[in-house]
Amino acid sequence: MSAIYTFERIQASDVSDTMLVEAASLFSSAYGVWGPLASQKMGKFCKPGNRVKMSVERLREQSLLPGTDSELVRSLAEGQLAGYAFATRWDYKGRKICWVTQLCVSPEHRGKKLATKILLHLREGYNDLGFGILSSHPAAILAALRAWGRGIENVDLDMAREHAQAIMAASPVSYVKTAKPKGSLFEEGDQDGVICCADTQFWVDHAEPFTALAAVKERGVEWPFGDLPEGCEFLVLVKAAKVDAKGGNECGTK
Repeated sequence: MSAIYTFERIQASDVSDTMLVEAASLFSSAYGVWGPLASQKMGKFCKPGNRVKMSVERLREQSLLPGTDSELVRSLAEGQLAGYAFATRWDYKGRKICWVTQLCVSPEHRGKKLATKILLHLREGYNDLGFGILSSHPAAILAALRAWGRGIENVDLDMAREHAQAIMAASPVSYVKTAKPKGSLFEEGDQDGVICCADTQFWVDHAEPFTALAAVKERGVEWPFGDLPEGCEFLVLVKAAKVDAKGGNECGTK
């Protein structure tokens, strides 16, 4: 029997300590492990192969900074946290940019497009100019493009090319603000196969994401973001596609 999911959308001021503890716990058990350069780049506590851990304090600082327009969308299955996304909005040229600062789905609930459904809930009630996310994992990128754009098959990189640097520089979220767009989309010359990512100095291991990416490519999907150097994350920044009455985008993807 498939799980029945419920969704909750909570503004920053209403996010409880219990909700933060549950989110931090899921992240720490399911997100990923530190890469081979982590201890060298980030300190001895980031031991290669160990789980990337998230504290409640760090989660609050990164995703619910006081004075920001931030929120949490989470999904429950039989009362247990199945997945969640934190997002922060800020102004850019008179419109709002919605940026997902953290997205995580429990391993037992993956492969069911739950991340896409969570991200679609972020759109409700807003007329955002565009949406952004930084992630090393192709599953997060695919979910973002299904929810916000026209899917991986019809991804448009123009907004990232023309506006990523300015939009990220205007962000109240420190790791987004300090990230440096990287690749042939932003820089001239040979970029060694790197097209659209950002140097975030997040030294998570890329082995599992690259395995997932290989499976995506085996399905015949062309990956438009190129290669991913260590310490970097893929960068998605797309204009909002129209959403139909059933919650899909204008090209019908779910």
